[in-house]
Amino acid sequence: MGVSFAAGNILSLLPVGVIVLAALLLVLLEVLWAGRANRRLAGFGGLAVVVAGIAQLVYFPLLPSPVLGGALRFDGFAAIVALTVLAVLFLTLIVSPAHMARMGLRGGEYYALLFLSASGMMLLPAARGLVSIIICIELLSLPLYVLAGYNRRLAFSREAGFKYFLLGAFASAFMIYAAFIWGTTGTLSLGVIAESLPSAGNRALLLLGLGLLLVGFAFKAALAPFHAWVPDVYEGSPTPVTGFMAAAVKVAVFAVFLRVLMEGLMPLAEFWRLALYVLAIITMCLGNLLALHQMSLKRLLAYSAITHAGYLVLGLIAANAEAVSAVLFYLIAYSAAVIGSLALVAAWATRRTDDVYISDLRGMAERQPLAALALTFFMLSLIGFPITAGFVGKVLLFYAAYKAGYIALLIIAIINTMVSVYYYLRVVQAMYFLPREQPEDAAEGGLKAAAPVSVVAWPYLTVALISAVAIVVLGLVPRSLLVWLSMCSF
Repeated sequence: MGVSFAAGNILSLLPVGVIVLAALLLVLLEVLWAGRANRRLAGFGGLAVVVAGIAQLVYFPLLPSPVLGGALRFDGFAAIVALTVLAVLFLTLIVSPAHMARMGLRGGEYYALLFLSASGMMLLPAARGLVSIIICIELLSLPLYVLAGYNRRLAFSREAGFKYFLLGAFASAFMIYAAFIWGTTGTLSLGVIAESLPSAGNRALLLLGLGLLLVGFAFKAALAPFHAWVPDVYEGSPTPVTGFMAAAVKVAVFAVFLRVLMEGLMPLAEFWRLALYVLAIITMCLGNLLALHQMSLKRLLAYSAITHAGYLVLGLIAANAEAVSAVLFYLIAYSAAVIGSLALVAAWATRRTDDVYISDLRGMAERQPLAALALTFFMLSLIGFPITAGFVGKVLLFYAAYKAGYIALLIIAIINTMVSVYYYLRVVQAMYFLPREQPEDAAEGGLKAAAPVSVVAWPYLTVALISAVAIVVLGLVPRSLLVWLSMCSF
């Protein structure tokens, strides 16, 4: 198979090329700027992200643009995902220097690892072969294993890095067994796999390969019962890294998951729909139940991420034209809410825990009214409250499931949404309706005194306000984004 080097096709790689080049330069600049690296590296990285974003908009592929013999094929869907990843990366860079300084961490390879992981995320939705998909997932994952354990002073962080690496390696091993699909179809290309499946010979081997591939994706997408790594990794990772993982990884993984199912495995839909149906129910219910009693805000958001993964599976099961736009919109809305929430967690976290507990938020509306209002919008969007982007995302996703005829699954999702109101509004209640707990009161009740909550510095507040504005704007005028997304369906 020949390799395409047409000028238009090569230009499709320009945004990713800018990010990879920036990662290499960041390694060099860290040596040159030793001792004063954090803010300068973040500033250089932010400039590179802006350049990559402009390049992505200028060379927005209206038609599929194959590269490297079709192993990668850039289209509007992949471009939307890449722009979302770049936006999350940019917001992460804003909060990282201040948080690194507070935690006593040097920049070092931190920024280069963020950029390398982002390059894998940008390439992943453009991958059109099983091997290229696995390679992109590894490019996405390997830097994150290091970043999860980056705060080596904390035992939680070291544990997070180890668990993420160990379970991520298991997931990758499962995905490699997608070779069984190649063994029965004789191809690695998604489009050719779809054409070959009806005439594939060894049905048992084919279904085995399908099952192992689904297990690998379930690990990466944090679907129960393959979710065990999520709470510990979210809690132990440096908070900006947690935000980056929670938003950007979910966007990239669900985007390629949807593409694999719709472009490569539709002839086997009766099998993978049944498997995902069961996984969706387990994921939504288990994530909600485990979130009910969480006091750590990072762990609450971790179980919330599991629950939202269950909601997103509805779009995968529907696998219709509406589902593509619905999944993309939901991912963008979720990313804005979670990156904003974790920016505020980073602002209020203490050096000893790098976390915030709900008791720490008591009376926050009086002390930090703007930050409290932003966090309220994030919680309401995660619930799916009207006037927020989360509401529009859930309506679109649930409508796609309804149109596909999955009424029972839709009812279960609605019930779980109602259950989630309890733990999201606990955060709002603590900020607005509970007085600030005094240390002597906590001691008398046998409780741990609330950690001192610092003033919200401008980098954290900037990210929170940008995210909050995005949530409100997309909630009030979603058509501005939906029209664009509808043109990028595959």
